[in-house]
Amino acid sequence: MKKRIFCLLLAALMTAGAMASCSESKTNTDDETTPTASTPSSTDEVVVEDPAEETAELLPDIPDLDFGGEDFTFLTSGPNDDNGSDWITYDVYAEEMNGEIINDAVFERNTYLVDTYNFHFIEEKTSSTVHDTLKKDVKAGGGAYDVGFTGIQRTLSLAADGFTHRMADVPYIDLSKPWWDHRATEDLTVLGDVYLGTGDISVIDNDATWILMFNKQMREDLQQEDIYNLVREDRWYYDTFYDMLRTASRDVDGNGKMEGPTDTFGLCTTANTCYGLIYASGEQMSPKDENGIPNLITDVNRLTSVIEKAGMILGDLDHVFICDRTGYSTDNLRHIFEEGRALFYGEVMQCITRMRESETDFGVIPWPKFDEGQKNFYNFVHNTAAKAIVIPVSENRLEMAGAIVEAMAAKSMYTLTPAYYDVAFTYKYMRDEESAEMLSIILDSRCYDPAYINDFGGFAGNIMNVVYTGGTNFASKWSSQAKVFTKMRDKMYTKFEDLKAERGN
Repeated sequence: MKKRIFCLLLAALMTAGAMASCSESKTNTDDETTPTASTPSSTDEVVVEDPAEETAELLPDIPDLDFGGEDFTFLTSGPNDDNGSDWITYDVYAEEMNGEIINDAVFERNTYLVDTYNFHFIEEKTSSTVHDTLKKDVKAGGGAYDVGFTGIQRTLSLAADGFTHRMADVPYIDLSKPWWDHRATEDLTVLGDVYLGTGDISVIDNDATWILMFNKQMREDLQQEDIYNLVREDRWYYDTFYDMLRTASRDVDGNGKMEGPTDTFGLCTTANTCYGLIYASGEQMSPKDENGIPNLITDVNRLTSVIEKAGMILGDLDHVFICDRTGYSTDNLRHIFEEGRALFYGEVMQCITRMRESETDFGVIPWPKFDEGQKNFYNFVHNTAAKAIVIPVSENRLEMAGAIVEAMAAKSMYTLTPAYYDVAFTYKYMRDEESAEMLSIILDSRCYDPAYINDFGGFAGNIMNVVYTGGTNFASKWSSQAKVFTKMRDKMYTKFEDLKAERGN
């Protein structure tokens, strides 16, 4: 497979801002820089052998191992898992080459793994949920599954209940390597321990990243500024976004009502876009303290302003169509956008592939910053759609599990990731080179706030309701929600503390 230098630099770039958390607090905004698509981190050892060809491949620190043809089974999502048939795992196993870009990259990667380590690669898609299936197997004595891919939110509940290993206990897995997402590792470390891994080993976490699309023809017809330039020149803010979307809406049938089947909107989206706007502001609602425990922030002045502005934008139903708050399915959003009846479309990145046959000329951009004082763009990852890898405690071949998982992640950086970035999105689904540039900004600025990922006591859903009631009286509602958050957080973290005590570390 041809490896473009852009792809490998981009894979390295994904680690350049890896340790930056989704926070725009006063203590860290001055030294943050906006991620770009062209400059890899100086700490990433990417050696260019020939500018016209490719970079040298980084190899994992694994000795020569032969597993004697033993079975090794991955448990993955089927149509009945948490997010349904749209989120069936497609990046773990491929039976044969078939000309589809991702499929062939998966086949190439797995062939290398099997040839190198001599094992039998098996994928089993659960008929229930990965979470429940894995728990049931461990309780029954285990042995059916060596590795599980489950929703990120589910990983911590599995770990707290003692069903998965710490990654530090699995030989050869090194989460400091560039093929792992360091932001997820940093944000989701629990009392110094990490129980999951995500990054190049899967592309579903990319699919689950919240993005903003825009109709290029509508923008031109409305004689609006080039949005790519707004992003590049650091002029892409909430107010700019709101001003642009308000100029696009039209009551097409003239009945005095803005309705999904007939009218044109500035933005079509789902209710989850409230998180898109909140996290785009750089606010992290529950940063961790010095002991690694997430605590809700106490200074909510800026967050209050963010919530109120998000509520104003998303509550403007003359210009914004929100499907699940108006009785429509998410498919209606795509149809509205494809029919040229929405300037902006906010959804997960996977929706790009659902428009592969669309004639709509669209671009992809990050969600806007809240104000001029903000340094970075930020984009959140859906907490149940995104997948991470876990190792069940019933796995008694830890050397085998660690070697295969680490090698799989490393090889994916040179097979699966280039296929996703360079070919599948940049040239097949996206419609311009600028969108590829924006894509690197989006994926390099993702964040994993524990308040949203864990949704302690329904915290995230309650914040959503505050936004959709106009964002008023947020400070007082925050105070009452803090009690529920703290209670549920303490319940989970007590379990982690007990696990540490049992291990003696």
